[in-house]
Amino acid sequence: MQEGFADGCYSFMIDTNEPSDENISFTHPDFDPIWEAFAEAQAPFVVHVAVNGHYKAVSESFKNNGKTELELGGDAPAGELGLMTINSSAELFLSAMIFDGVFERHPKLRGISMEHGAFWLPSWLKALDYTASLFKRKREFVEAPSEVAKRHLKVSPFAGEPIGWIIENIGPDMLVYASDYPHPEGTADPIGKFEATMTNCDEATMDAFYHGNMEELMGIKL
Repeated sequence: MQEGFADGCYSFMIDTNEPSDENISFTHPDFDPIWEAFAEAQAPFVVHVAVNGHYKAVSESFKNNGKTELELGGDAPAGELGLMTINSSAELFLSAMIFDGVFERHPKLRGISMEHGAFWLPSWLKALDYTASLFKRKREFVEAPSEVAKRHLKVSPFAGEPIGWIIENIGPDMLVYASDYPHPEGTADPIGKFEATMTNCDEATMDAFYHGNMEELMGIKL
């Protein structure tokens, strides 16, 4: 990491899970020097659908259903269930980062989820706080886990997702624009697809989505 930062790398991608059941979690204190290196460099860690530690969200048995699996093309997940669960590894990993106290130990650490979609964010934030409420007699939470997520994480949605609805439910500070160019998932007009669902967003929200939130994540100002 130090060599990479010295050579001009601005971030590194992290597997969203450890594929071996015998190994320790990436949230284990033994990995704190890695997270601290991100924080000291003011560089966000990146979780990406293509770097998910051989995570398999859908059992092969679901494909034994007597029908042909549909393909969207490009590098999109195969089948409807593949797309429905595209976020699963990131959701689990980021939940562990919060509940295992990684952000508490490294207050300056920031991260971004890329190409996991964003449709899951409203329910995930609610689930974090609901889970914390059930464990409140066993553990004292300094603040709501959803607030930790909002402060430390950004997410890039897919073109065509209901961005306005997501922002209405989680606020304007988590989503960052991404076109996925040159892959076909972004379509020929990602901006048009995004803005078709953002008709109630004011100028400040649009600015945050297109550049402000990413500037905050990267610690820069254009």
